[in-house]
Amino acid sequence: MSDATEQTINLVLGENNSAILTPQWFISGKYAPVAAGFAPLINGERAFATIAKAIEQAQKSIDIITWGFQSSMYFTRGSKDEAKRVGDLLVEAADRGVKVRILVWYTLGGDSQDPNFPGWKATPKNFGYGNFAVYTPSTPAVYSASGNQLPYQTPEDYEYDCQWHWEISIKKRGKGNILVRHRELNWTNDIQEATERQTSHHVKEYGDIGYVQGRLLALYPTHHQKVILVDYEVPDDAVGFVMGHNSLSTYWDKDSHSEHQFSAAIGRDADTAWQDNSSCVCGAVLAHINHNFVEAWEKNVGEDAELSRRSSFTEEDHQFTQQRMDKINNRLIHSVTVDGMIPLKKVMAQICRTQPQYKEFDVLRLYKHTLVRARKYIYIENQYFRYPPFVKLLQDAINERVKEGYDIEQNPLHLFVVTNSSNDAAIHSGSYQTYKMIEALQRPDMVPNYHRKEHKLGDEEPIAAGSIPGIKSHICTLVSPDSTTPHWKSVYVHSKVLMIDDTFMTLGSSNVNLRSMLFDSEFNIAIQDTDVTNIIPPIRQHLWKMHTKQSSDDMSKEFNHWFDIISENKKLSNSSIPATPVASLIEFFDGNKKWKNMD
Repeated sequence: MSDATEQTINLVLGENNSAILTPQWFISGKYAPVAAGFAPLINGERAFATIAKAIEQAQKSIDIITWGFQSSMYFTRGSKDEAKRVGDLLVEAADRGVKVRILVWYTLGGDSQDPNFPGWKATPKNFGYGNFAVYTPSTPAVYSASGNQLPYQTPEDYEYDCQWHWEISIKKRGKGNILVRHRELNWTNDIQEATERQTSHHVKEYGDIGYVQGRLLALYPTHHQKVILVDYEVPDDAVGFVMGHNSLSTYWDKDSHSEHQFSAAIGRDADTAWQDNSSCVCGAVLAHINHNFVEAWEKNVGEDAELSRRSSFTEEDHQFTQQRMDKINNRLIHSVTVDGMIPLKKVMAQICRTQPQYKEFDVLRLYKHTLVRARKYIYIENQYFRYPPFVKLLQDAINERVKEGYDIEQNPLHLFVVTNSSNDAAIHSGSYQTYKMIEALQRPDMVPNYHRKEHKLGDEEPIAAGSIPGIKSHICTLVSPDSTTPHWKSVYVHSKVLMIDDTFMTLGSSNVNLRSMLFDSEFNIAIQDTDVTNIIPPIRQHLWKMHTKQSSDDMSKEFNHWFDIISENKKLSNSSIPATPVASLIEFFDGNKKWKNMD
């Protein structure tokens, strides 16, 4: 089906006998666009505090589908007395009669490489049903578990996870109202399906996929969705969260992204500062979130009579109303005592998934559909920046405009990117595609050794920056603004945000890489702004003020401002005098002489 839909528009002409038509940003996907309430939850402090409020107020049900879950994680922080673990929040809800379902992606192999489900399948060592061991800091570990301890986690927190999972499994806590299950996504039992996806036209379009890489992606994808739904059975109070954050402590951080580490109850306890984005939603999109959850639960766990009864609630039951949105703003958004909360506003919204089992690749289609419609700017804030075909899409779109007489010199497209350096081990596993993408944007100066090897140049050959006619680009990473040379501390970017022209935006679980577009299960929400709504500009301004300390609506001025910050930070980073950055933003650079193509 074509992404363009036929529409008949009746125009009532005014005194100028003219009308302005705007492009269609949405696609014809699994889920149709609907009216919704939408609020960004920028960084973990806001996201988890808001979700904690929703859990505390839950009446009927809490559905969590995520890549990682840590019951000992403090959703609220600040002091030992105020801090609240998500495990305790969920038990309190279950004790009130709320049904809690948690579905987490987990495999033994995956957890051994990158732990994401601490305490899962825990059992007491040498236990007897009449005498359960209780952990205290002075005793050795009393549980064994399949879910490994997280690298930054204290022994006390890991023992909490083990005890929590054990007591939930035997219904000692939560009155039997908490169901925790895991799901896997692999194709070892269906080689034909895996082979079809490995050789699909999408993969061929991507190019440069080795046999081993393609096989690994096809046979061992992950469930990467991160979505929470609360009280779907109570339409007037139902609320959802479409997230980039996983429920793991490393995802909690403040806008300040300080280099300093704290205890888990006080502040960021992980090894590095963390940039991420989620959202709070209401309206008919909740019916689509519910469909996704029920479908996943029944496929991976089995039939659930209570979930099946939800089919009696429709999109119409959950349709957007101003009253419902105002109620959520008052009881959730406005009650969170964190500066910079942006309330829900009415938008048109569409859920887009990557769901290989059902041959849904709507996130990829959404990116392709919207990138070519950009006229002023594209902002990508993403964990990865490695899907080279997107660059060709932009080039082709620019060339078409030139043929139509569009002045690309006077009206260039500004591309702003915030991502991670491929020096990080996890990022480096797919660094080859990052290099290819940056080279396609004519910025070989950012990956000089890759460029020298690809073009058989000498080790000392100078590499100059270039540009694609009609596209002006900045590709950047972030550092903690309070860190000092010679070792500015990196901020890990986990965001999955795309903004275009202050009119279109998508966020969720999807990365800009082959895995997210074609192999893993992903869940995004796309929104279209209007002059009346005006929610995307405040989100962009908030993000850019964090990264650059100021933000304007003039993209040419903003581009120059980024250039000034990049230039000044380059000078400071090379200074012999200890210095802090003028802002978090620094230019992407990777001088590695080796690279991998495994993602």
